Amino acid sequence: VLDRFSSMEPGEMMSLIKQMNGVGQSDNSLFGETWSDVLAQSLFEMDEQEKLHEALNSGEFDMNDYPESEDDLNADFRAIAQYIKSRGMRKVDREAFYLSHGSYDMHGEDTLSEMFQEVNTSLGNFKDEMIRQNLWESVVIIMGSDFGRTITPNSHGGTDHAWGGNYFMIGGSLKGGKILGEYPERLSEASDIWTARGRLIPTTPWDSVWNGVANWMGVRGDDELDFVLPNRDNFGKCAMFTDDQLFQNGQVSASDCLVRDSDGDGVPDGQDVCPDTPYWLSVGVDLSGCLHPTLQPTGATPSPVTTA
Repeated sequence: VLDRFSSMEPGEMMSLIKQMNGVGQSDNSLFGETWSDVLAQSLFEMDEQEKLHEALNSGEFDMNDYPESEDDLNADFRAIAQYIKSRGMRKVDREAFYLSHGSYDMHGEDTLSEMFQEVNTSLGNFKDEMIRQNLWESVVIIMGSDFGRTITPNSHGGTDHAWGGNYFMIGGSLKGGKILGEYPERLSEASDIWTARGRLIPTTPWDSVWNGVANWMGVRGDDELDFVLPNRDNFGKCAMFTDDQLFQNGQVSASDCLVRDSDGDGVPDGQDVCPDTPYWLSVGVDLSGCLHPTLQPTGATPSPVTTA
């Protein structure tokens, strides 16, 4: 008799599902193979999540010095900090996290100062934990919004939706204390970027910021940067920030914007004899864009070594 109550012991059902979703046959349909692949990936991810859940509750990744509070933002940052602490178990060396904090759409009463107090406390707690984990120099936090606010208030004392805005980055390796981009010369209708009700046209694309962050996380070749940031070419390469402009340990100079370096080995395309040099290898690259000294194409003239 079949009913909704399983007669199997805990764990037996999952073992049976994995067994039934085993090696396929050569005459399996495309639909069947696709379904099987998706199920196999889902089962793997579920197993990994169970391992992580057990590890996070085992006490191994406790953060007793991290303050707990009822604020959602602080709780989100705390969860991220604990997840970062488990990076060794998860076998990752770089990753990105996203969290949101709402209630900034203040068409009426302006409570921005109260909101900023919560943000300041949450960021401070997260920074302190990253310092305890010796990771603050390896972390960058970027604040952004899907739209800016009007400079002039509305009739209710609040602000309305706009376009351009001001955003911030913080991190232990940043070249801090700087304002990047172009500040409006006039905050009035006399400005060329002023539209109705104090809505300012943006002068710096988000791609500029993410270009420098991508550099810092290891993406250097123009081909790969174009893949990561498909709108990058709309603004021109010299409009992009590099990691050297943003970070103390950056490696890509802003002057590199004057030439295209598709593979990121530090040699312009017009001089690059080896157009697919793996720039991430810790070896010398000569002025022909080839790994020194043995991997140059036959007939190429050896040249001095530079650094990638």
